[in-house]
Order: sequence, then C-alpha cells, then structure tokens
Amino acid sequence: MIHSKLAPMAIRSLLCVITGGALLGGWPTQASPPGAVPGLSGTSEPAAAVATILVAAETSRNDPRRLGRILAALDAFGARPMEGSADPVAAWRTTATMPDRPPYRGRVLGPAYRAGKLDPGATVRLPQLFDGGRTARVAIATPGLAALDFTVLDGEARPVCPPAKARNRECMWTPLFSGRFEIVLSNPSGNSAGYYIVID
Repeated sequence: MIHSKLAPMAIRSLLCVITGGALLGGWPTQASPPGAVPGLSGTSEPAAAVATILVAAETSRNDPRRLGRILAALDAFGARPMEGSADPVAAWRTTATMPDRPPYRGRVLGPAYRAGKLDPGATVRLPQLFDGGRTARVAIATPGLAALDFTVLDGEARPVCPPAKARNRECMWTPLFSGRFEIVLSNPSGNSAGYYIVID
C-alpha cells in the first residue's frame, strides 16, 4: 500500500483540468458547489481520483490532445498497474498527444490500478495485503452503465466497508494489524461490465 503525497487541493485541481469540472463518459451529474467535481464531492483521495482519471481516459481515446492531458494527470499521481494485470494505459499512450509540459510533477510511487471485465453474474475476488495502523483505500469506477456489487472483506470474511452497488465508490479503513484482505466485485446485471480498481 502506497500513501499519497499530493495535497487535496492539487488532487481537485488535477480532476478539474481533465474533466473541465464534470465527469466524462455519460456519468450522471448533480448540482455541486463551485470547484467541486460531480460524483466525487467530499473526497480528495488519490485512489478515487485515479479511478476517475482511468474512466476519463477510456472515454477520451478518440481525442488525442485530451487523452494526453488526462494521461499527464495520471502520471502526476505516480499511478502504476498492479503486478500481473494488463495495462490499457500503454495502448492509450500510442495515440495520445502528450502536453509539452505536464501540469504537475509526479511521484516515485503511487496508487496501483487494475482494469478488468466481468461477465453477467460473474464475481472476481482479489486478495491484497494491507499494513496495520495505516489508512487503506480501495476505489472502483466503471465506464459503462452497469453498477457492480463492491465490498472489502477482512481475514474472517467480515466487510470492512458496507457492501454497496456502485459505479464509482471508495472504501477506506485502517487495519489494526497487517494482514490479508479480499476485494470482491460482482456483476448482477445482464450485461458485461468493465471496471477499474485502484488501491492506495
């Protein structure tokens, strides 16, 4: 688990740069205070921010300049793919027009992300180790309309965050002891659903 060094204001600024103040890809929006990012109001955590950025990148693949700005924002978080997972970002970079000067400097390490797809009725379970006494964050975002069932279980299969049906959500907790947890995603819909999961 890696901890963010970006200040909350910098995170909000990055999100405003890439989204223009609104989420992409047809996500529902609601009235928000000036400067707030719809769908993420009240959160400035890097895991949720990176999940939003990944969805924004996928929905901007046909706009090389916008895609380049989004990938520069992703780089600023120091986000990296999880070991053993396919990385869609590598393919996006081949078509993106990167800005001459990235808006922010990146970090050596940052949140780890993973892209996946769930068939109708399918479930994926992702084991993950988290350090005791340090805040853990897991965020999920989906570019499509399907809402996935999302929860995180401790070593005794008890949820550390209330199970929820969501298209974008973050689970945050502080383990008392270092140990293995399990991230569980299920697709109750009748359609395949893509997702991005981010761990910080």
